[in-house]
Amino acid sequence: MQNNNENLIKGVVTEVFPNQCSVILDSDPSKKLLCSYRRSQFLNKKTEWRERSPVAPGDYVEIKVLGSKDGVVEGLIPRRNQVQRKAPGREGKVLHTIAANIDQVVIVSAFLDPPFSPGLIDRFLIATQQEKIVPLIVINKMDLAAGVPEFDRTPWKLYTDMGYQCFPVSAHDPESLQILKDKVKGKTSVFCGHSGVGKTSLLHEIFGEKIGKIGSVNSVTGKGKHTTTCSILLQPEIGTRFIDTPGIKEFGLFNIKPNELLEHFPELYELDQKREKYDHLSRYQSYLRIKQGLEEENR
Repeated sequence: MQNNNENLIKGVVTEVFPNQCSVILDSDPSKKLLCSYRRSQFLNKKTEWRERSPVAPGDYVEIKVLGSKDGVVEGLIPRRNQVQRKAPGREGKVLHTIAANIDQVVIVSAFLDPPFSPGLIDRFLIATQQEKIVPLIVINKMDLAAGVPEFDRTPWKLYTDMGYQCFPVSAHDPESLQILKDKVKGKTSVFCGHSGVGKTSLLHEIFGEKIGKIGSVNSVTGKGKHTTTCSILLQPEIGTRFIDTPGIKEFGLFNIKPNELLEHFPELYELDQKREKYDHLSRYQSYLRIKQGLEEENR
């Protein structure tokens, strides 16, 4: 959206509240403003799916500064990509945008406690395929693998066999995190996963004390009440940003018809095109569960 006011300045949304959002300025990343926005100004009423909020962490906006800590969002710069899900607990076609304008999605699972979860990973992989975003699969809590038989220690092997980047790590083993640290440096990454997988511990180990220092600015948003599911963008150093998300219980896909789902499982789709059986493959059950969910939503 364009605005003729030459006094507008650009920034990036870090956190979203009802009718308000926190924005850090491009010109001074250390400065953070609490900005109001008008839903009706940005929501597109002509689309089949409507967004729960017109802005999301990672959105680039144009704002008018009102004071040392306040402003108004006057313009929303078109997104280059986004991670969205069907808004949980909402009837109808409502979307929840988890993050926007990102370089990669870091899908965090756990080896144990909770058990490795291919179902959620598959849903995120589909979402990244749709938006052409790079996925990284992180398997945390590898310190719990000591008492597990060796043949059960790599439940993510099917993903490495398909060419996905997988990183078995432990938040208690800094050496195992070095490759992941290199992967997120200089990028905007969104960290997603079930509750309890140790995502917060990973972030603290990767970014160290910088998280605590940056996170302390949340007090600026005292005027806004948190939504039940919200994400937050943090910038531990210039050029590196990450979006931390709360534990996700469900990730509802949208804009995919049940009869189109198979194309998002390439190893199944390839055999289907050859008219060969594929119900013996590891991800077949995951495919069936997701397809069943899509079919129920379309009834």
